[in-house]
Amino acid sequence: MTTTRRCEETGLHLIASPGILGYPVGKLEYPALSAAPRDPEASSRTAWNRYDVAGSQTFYIAEKPECAYAEVLSQYKRANGAADPLSKDAAFFGMTLEEYVEEIAREWSELDFMGLGAIPAGWRFDRGMIRVYMPDAGWLVDIEHPDSISAIERMMGNPLAELGVIHLTTAALRGEEREITNTIAAHLHSLTLDTGQGALGIHFGSKHGDAWCKALWLDHPDAADIITLSPDPILVTDDALTTAAERFRIRVF
Repeated sequence: MTTTRRCEETGLHLIASPGILGYPVGKLEYPALSAAPRDPEASSRTAWNRYDVAGSQTFYIAEKPECAYAEVLSQYKRANGAADPLSKDAAFFGMTLEEYVEEIAREWSELDFMGLGAIPAGWRFDRGMIRVYMPDAGWLVDIEHPDSISAIERMMGNPLAELGVIHLTTAALRGEEREITNTIAAHLHSLTLDTGQGALGIHFGSKHGDAWCKALWLDHPDAADIITLSPDPILVTDDALTTAAERFRIRVF
């Protein structure tokens, strides 16, 4: 059951989803509940996720499996109007696309496949779909609610203006400018709500549509009660994977 309310201390719109099920796609080499710590001195913000906070770890879940796939597959999607370079190369070597992708997968890294519209089978073998249950306590900021947008503008008017945000809208919140979204996340992470605690994280809409996502800050006390199940293997026959891949025009092997 989802409960929402307005925070009396900050004016932010809050949401609680005790026990609700969410999904991330995770690498099998890491624990199911894990996220990279963020240090602006060690990595560029361009490599950060939307609501990452310096000095903390942010764990992301999606409402639906197809949304979880969309969040991780989007970087492999070919740009609009771009030709398929792998098909041309496969034909040059007298191979099918499937044969060529699996052959070069032995030599290429995952980064080499970004933007090429194809994902080798090794990508699936290295990952699993994780089921995550929200803790019974803890409030998240419903960041795209009008009350939250208004409250953020009141609290962060000058910093937002310095970042070129004249009026805060969902366009900025769903945009690619990490300096903007990370700055907002850092401020929300530092606040004390009317409960006497900080927010557990941020509830937001997927930029790919049709689903919510949650960014959970693992340094929050209630994050210790997040329940994760063992990852399920990612099969090429997975309907959710097929749906996400077809929407992005991606070939998954």
